[in-house]
Amino acid sequence: MSENTLINGLKTISNELGLLYHVIKMPRLNRDPRMISYGIWPANTEFLGGEKFGGRSSGCGYEWEEAMLGTIGETVERYAPAFCNHKEGIFSSYKNLEKKAVHPSEYALFHEMQYQDPKLNLKEFTEDVELTWFPTLDLTNGEETYVPGQFLYMPYTKDKNWVTINTSTGLAAHSDYYKAILNGIYEVLERDSFVITWMQKLVPKKIKITREIEEYLKAYYPPHFEWHFFDVTYDLKIPTILGFCFGETEYGKFVAFGSSTRITYGESLKKVIQEIGQGIPYFRFLLDEKKDWNPDDDFSKIMDFEQHSIFYVKRQDLWHIFDEWKYAKQELEINLHEPKVLSDEETIRHIVGILKEKNYNVLFKDLTTPDIRQIGFYSIKVFIPQLIALSGAYPLYYSGGKRLYEVPGKMGFESRDYDNLNPYPHPFP
Repeated sequence: MSENTLINGLKTISNELGLLYHVIKMPRLNRDPRMISYGIWPANTEFLGGEKFGGRSSGCGYEWEEAMLGTIGETVERYAPAFCNHKEGIFSSYKNLEKKAVHPSEYALFHEMQYQDPKLNLKEFTEDVELTWFPTLDLTNGEETYVPGQFLYMPYTKDKNWVTINTSTGLAAHSDYYKAILNGIYEVLERDSFVITWMQKLVPKKIKITREIEEYLKAYYPPHFEWHFFDVTYDLKIPTILGFCFGETEYGKFVAFGSSTRITYGESLKKVIQEIGQGIPYFRFLLDEKKDWNPDDDFSKIMDFEQHSIFYVKRQDLWHIFDEWKYAKQELEINLHEPKVLSDEETIRHIVGILKEKNYNVLFKDLTTPDIRQIGFYSIKVFIPQLIALSGAYPLYYSGGKRLYEVPGKMGFESRDYDNLNPYPHPFP
């Protein structure tokens, strides 16, 4: 693809003024999934007056158009939060804000033991902590609600007090406004379910790999891959699936994870399969880039998602921790091609209604910059303070949220306390 690729008349991919500096097609070998993957070098957002672009972006699909649009969409969702309208910001404590806001006690953040570690430089989020607050729209009541910039923008470096770390959870971009919002909501729900499952070591109902699912897998994946899928829907009742796959390629054995929330189990499972497939060639890239990284048993050194992604590829001696999930009995059958009965707008209303019943806030911020809008995309952030986000830094796992300890009991599982949470790093890329 040339450097002057045009989308709606704007140079999206260009080494001079594009949102993407460069795009590469990832290599696909014989033992890889039958997918097309792209990776990008992002624009230097600091030159444009923003913060530094927040991480790499990539996309995949079974057709090149789908893969390219996904790559651009993920790039856009990471590009937009680098820009912040500081004129909107109000520097204040919650106590003195004089604007509607969610009380700090509602935020699912860190455990009191984490605050005692001086190396983490964390400030407990209380009514007295001074931060910079920005307006959002609470979809549960239609009211303007203020949120600290640390929870909206990525990165955000303007505050002196740090009550969280920057996370991409809830960022989404799409050419359809409702799909962007819906995908942001889906991601927040998905990450909440995954964190609860992993940290509490829950083994929920395992999904049967029916002939229908088997045929779908055979169409895109080598036959020697070993698949495991679980229903992690829990109390929010929006179909959410966690999956992992054991396999082997020229770089050796791997285990790849994925999770997804969608309005039907079939759509959720298809998305999980695609997420897992995307990870397999990504491991090849990371293993080459981090060939000198040899993780030991001091997990506190694991500080980003890239290290989490390949940790278990490098530490196959720890694969025994997956055994309880691996050998669980398959007991749940789902319809891979279950039809959707709600439009995207209706689905948003349905999910927001469920969250409203639980007294959760669904906070929405439109981050779309003018150049993003010119190429026909919207970029948004969805933030639900009460749900648990996914952290890429092992010492900064969000281990203080009420849901982490309350949901297992509600769903009939034993609930572990902080000292007995899963001590192993999560495998999420």
